[in-house]
Amino acid sequence: MPYKDKSSTKTPWIGQVKINGKKIKHRCQTRREAIEWEIKEKARIREGIIKEPEQTPMVSLLEWATAYLDFSKNKFVEKTFQEKRVAFRLLFAGGVNPDAPVDSLQPLTILKHFQAEAKKRSGNAANKDRKNLAAAWTWGRDYLGMPYENPFQRTIRQGEVRHDRRIPALAEFWKVYETATAPQDKRMLLCYLYSGARRAELFQLKWQDVDFINGRIRLYWKKNRIGTMKTAWISMTDEAMKALRDQHRETGKGMWVFVEPGTNHPYQYRLQWMRRLCDRAGVDRFGFHGIRHLCASILAGKGVPLVDIQHHLRHDHLSTTERYIHKIKETRSVVNALTGLNSSLQKEGPHEAPKIETGCQL
Repeated sequence: MPYKDKSSTKTPWIGQVKINGKKIKHRCQTRREAIEWEIKEKARIREGIIKEPEQTPMVSLLEWATAYLDFSKNKFVEKTFQEKRVAFRLLFAGGVNPDAPVDSLQPLTILKHFQAEAKKRSGNAANKDRKNLAAAWTWGRDYLGMPYENPFQRTIRQGEVRHDRRIPALAEFWKVYETATAPQDKRMLLCYLYSGARRAELFQLKWQDVDFINGRIRLYWKKNRIGTMKTAWISMTDEAMKALRDQHRETGKGMWVFVEPGTNHPYQYRLQWMRRLCDRAGVDRFGFHGIRHLCASILAGKGVPLVDIQHHLRHDHLSTTERYIHKIKETRSVVNALTGLNSSLQKEGPHEAPKIETGCQL
């Protein structure tokens, strides 16, 4: 009899049949499709078309984790790979036996693990681990013959406390810019503002990707499901190109545009740098991605077409760009509608109705 898996939205209905005591399952979009699949499979069993599958030894949890991480190291960027590795490390540190077969892992065990992680770290962190481990199970199902049922997807998500990403005002950005003392830091901030680049894109910028003649830079990013590296040339303002020329006079002999002081190596993280600058400037903290959103808001405020903003920010989908600027436009429209209420109140008074003129003269 089919049953519904609430953790899946695309194929929530699961049909199931038994072959010599072993359950065979199949996902469907509707209950009707699941019933039809069961009827068809039972008929094939009666006709002897389907036989009992051969028993193959199930891989261990450690073998699954090792194989998936080997795959992930070449597919994903370093930050994503480290997130996945930490998710496995915490799972095994939480009492799950890595030598046990994968089909012995129970949803209740996983749920208790995520609940404990939510208390130690946060619900956001636990849910991120849940997403990474669920993706790893799906990969193991496709390539290692693991069970179709994904025990990580069957566990409920933990409660999260989400904060909207803070988008600084342009005046706040310039305060932070003036606070920066090192010339390289000022140039980097300018390039982030004018390019709308992601953090890693400027960290990995090379001099061979700077076109001084045409006033543009070439950015690389890996932001899709198959992990393909993408590239695009982005036009820069004269002010930004002047900053890059000044930077070239200092670090032009090396490969990288922005390097850690005293080395020839590019930056990797700079986790506390923006926090320190914001605190020193006396503004609420914002990060590199906040500057990217600020770039989008400036373009939207100047009436730049949405498709041009999409190209500048290098979004695959226009809907992503719309999300970037939707809240900005929404806030402006509300503020514009509410502007001037005080002045109109002073003219009419709180209890005065507007006078209606008629053609009658008394």
